[in-house]
Amino acid sequence: MWRQRFTRRDFLRKSTAAGVGLAAGGKLATLASEASAGQDFKGEKLRVFTYAGAWGDQFTKNFAPLFKQVTGADLIVELGWWDSVPKLKASPPGNPAFDLIMTDATQGYPAIREGLFQKVDMGNVPNAAKFAPEVMDNWVVNDNWGVTWPDAAQTGVYNTEVIKEPPSKWSDLLDAKFSNKLGMYNSFYFSLFTFACMKVDMEGKSGTARDECANNLEGVLAFAKEQRERVNYWWPSSSDMALNLVQRNVHVGNIHSVDAFGPVNEGEPIGVFVPDTDRASFQALWLISKDTKKKELAEAAINLFCGEEFQETYASDGGFPTAIPSVAAKVAAKDKLWAAINPHTEAHFKNVGYYPYDAYFDNWDHIVEVWDKEVLRKA
Repeated sequence: MWRQRFTRRDFLRKSTAAGVGLAAGGKLATLASEASAGQDFKGEKLRVFTYAGAWGDQFTKNFAPLFKQVTGADLIVELGWWDSVPKLKASPPGNPAFDLIMTDATQGYPAIREGLFQKVDMGNVPNAAKFAPEVMDNWVVNDNWGVTWPDAAQTGVYNTEVIKEPPSKWSDLLDAKFSNKLGMYNSFYFSLFTFACMKVDMEGKSGTARDECANNLEGVLAFAKEQRERVNYWWPSSSDMALNLVQRNVHVGNIHSVDAFGPVNEGEPIGVFVPDTDRASFQALWLISKDTKKKELAEAAINLFCGEEFQETYASDGGFPTAIPSVAAKVAAKDKLWAAINPHTEAHFKNVGYYPYDAYFDNWDHIVEVWDKEVLRKA
């Protein structure tokens, strides 16, 4: 049983949905054409940093062997969470810890401005043009620093054995029956936005959560402080949230989308909901180290990631959203759970959004102080 064999490491390993790996033959020929335009990098090595968990599974299981077959180069995958930029900063000149880094806006934006990365020749990444324009409409792409896309989405979860009337919108979490039964992520970039969604939905202004964070941040922080006693568990990782949900320590809350697939597909009593309004994902970025001597190989890796074939695998096997609308529609038609969580229609992509990073960066120190001292510690 899932409960009996469950450990955090096991859950992270299981958190990719059961599915099919990459096919060989014709697909590989197509991918080779997409990825490197005939360039041969045989014998070279590319050191790549990606997040652990479901991300690490995809890059070690599917992307690394594909990269080898397509380019002839070896992909050395380094896994972690918040340690990529510190390691890059500590690297000796001319010898970066990583050639290519997958990061997010909270770490990537400041690191770009500190001069840790170099600009990408987008002519070597033609597959990026397949991504929906809405997901690439920001300064990182416009200034050629890299490629951005929406990754793990803010997702509502609940225990299906306890809750007989499933929540469908964020304000449902304010129901008295959920008091002291909420599980929320302990990181503000995620859960402060969940509180903003709850607030505007309660006020009949669903769809304005980003504007609320930008124009009434103090109101959102005050709301979070007011509601903190309703939270029973501030989870440090999605695996912990899923376990506590199954064990009924919490009944409802938020979770990273990709980490809901494992327990749901294994038959655990977990339901999901993602309201169409105020959709949010963390903004993932591919960035190339300033000091790497393998820029073209790094660009080939980004291009391969952005190709239709790998994006389909990333979505169907890993549960991740894809930034290519045609691929999203294809995966959604085959997988009801994936379709319930991830954007896959024209309307979804028009409204696809990231967490309100600009509002966060403008008020970062203040948010951290209030969140740590007045939300988390007194909850």
